[in-house]
Amino acid sequence: MGYSNEQLEAIAAKLKTMPVIEKKKQEHSKQDAVKVLSKEIALLQKRGYTLDQIAETLRGEGLDITTPTLKSYLQRIKAGKNKGLKEPDNVQKKDTQKEHKMTLTPEHKKPADTDQSESSSKAAFTPKPDSDDI
Repeated sequence: MGYSNEQLEAIAAKLKTMPVIEKKKQEHSKQDAVKVLSKEIALLQKRGYTLDQIAETLRGEGLDITTPTLKSYLQRIKAGKNKGLKEPDNVQKKDTQKEHKMTLTPEHKKPADTDQSESSSKAAFTPKPDSDDI
């Protein structure tokens, strides 16, 4: 079944007239609740409270949550925050440099007079970081 332009325009007009839902009236899942409270939870942990104590307090306030669930939600929140972070430039450069040395060193820095054949020298090669740069 297809939808005419008139039908879609009428639906769009209806959607535009729907009122904004106030944040106070929105329902949150347990995980959303922990996300909203995560800064306060982190501050409590810095003050020496355990997750058991925090979970017990949350239950006392009406948020029915177990300690393992609280821990899991906090880990997910932390992983989500770290996921968007860029890896530091110095880590990327170190990895690139290591890869560069390991791939270029055997071919470009072979000893001039060697009795070993090319295949045996490759098999016996063990990269030594920064040994050729000193």
